Amino acid sequence: MFLLCLSGSVVYWSPFFSDVYYVPMQNAFGFSNTQIGMLMSTFGITSLIGYFPGGWLADRFSPRKLICTALLIISVGSFVFSTIPSFEVCVLLYAIWGLAIALVFWSALIKSIRNWGRKDEQGRAYGILEGGRSITDLASATILLAFFAYRGGDYEALGETIVIQASVPLLLAVIVWLIMKDDAKTGNEPREASTAINLAVVKVVLKLPMVWLLAIIIFSAYSGYWGSAYFAAYATKVYELGDVLGGAVGVSKYWIAPVAAVAAGFVADKIGTAKAVVGSFILMTSGFFVFALVPGAPVLVPLLLINVAVISTAVFALRGIYFALMEQGNIPVAVTGTVVGVVSVIGFTPDIFVPAMAGMLLDAYPGAAGFQIYFLIIGGISFVGLVAACSAHRRIQSGPDYGTAQG
Repeated sequence: MFLLCLSGSVVYWSPFFSDVYYVPMQNAFGFSNTQIGMLMSTFGITSLIGYFPGGWLADRFSPRKLICTALLIISVGSFVFSTIPSFEVCVLLYAIWGLAIALVFWSALIKSIRNWGRKDEQGRAYGILEGGRSITDLASATILLAFFAYRGGDYEALGETIVIQASVPLLLAVIVWLIMKDDAKTGNEPREASTAINLAVVKVVLKLPMVWLLAIIIFSAYSGYWGSAYFAAYATKVYELGDVLGGAVGVSKYWIAPVAAVAAGFVADKIGTAKAVVGSFILMTSGFFVFALVPGAPVLVPLLLINVAVISTAVFALRGIYFALMEQGNIPVAVTGTVVGVVSVIGFTPDIFVPAMAGMLLDAYPGAAGFQIYFLIIGGISFVGLVAACSAHRRIQSGPDYGTAQG
């Protein structure tokens, strides 16, 4: 679990570098808001391509092999990224990172966690994963931001920071290879048999209403995560906090994330995952609408900090528990990889259009206006997730309807 938590954080450091270093990245690379949005959309497109076959890989090959491979790809790309390459090279890097995470890494991680937790402890299993990932994010983001500031916060400091980020996944790949064991139940079946079974399972999975509700819930929750990705830029440009303090606002959500994710896991096991998801969506929707309706200004920094805390709590609570709906919704363990692949294709499509939309909005409407429109859209998507979560809760309360999948 410790290695899975570390890996689940480290693979995202470079693709989501702009989460904390948005303005410094613009200054060093010379990118516009639209170009940064295009990079993240490239990451999203290749991720979308990789999620579904990634589910098949997770049901077929050892998590040890898949996780190590993904970490190595991320590391090599990050070393190239540290040279501050051209926009075209960055597009290629983000495309490779998207495939490495979605095709090779993601479904293997989720299936490993589901197998790790007992049936009555799925909420805390995923909560611990998200909490562990968040603790890693917190420690790394805080240390790296401090290093960036210590080195002067300039062009060279940014490159040095990326080099450190590139070295960690390389070291972690070696540790994972030495410590994790191959699962005897995966990676040894004949290719033909595995493919045939998977095709049959896909047809069953696509007929499950809970799978589609889960996809909508993840789609909305992940859009909220993308909304939180612009907190650093919002604080820097609208609240005039400067690059380092603005970055600190972006890092602050990582201080909240471990507690939110782990607590949400235990609460979900206590009151039911669906209820916990509904409550989290209420908080997240309200928070984004506050940002959308209240113009930002330096005098409103307390409001900024409170609302960042509220939204971050909801976002990371959702990330910590939404996959636990698979257990409460009676989705069979045997098709976990396939289900994760299917719902991820839909659930993580915000990677494709949200950053591109944000970049275009911020370029077209400079200042607070662009951020307000963006947060309004994210709030609307969050409301859709709330409706889906309520529907999932009603369906679970009325009893399982998954006999076809069980057979």
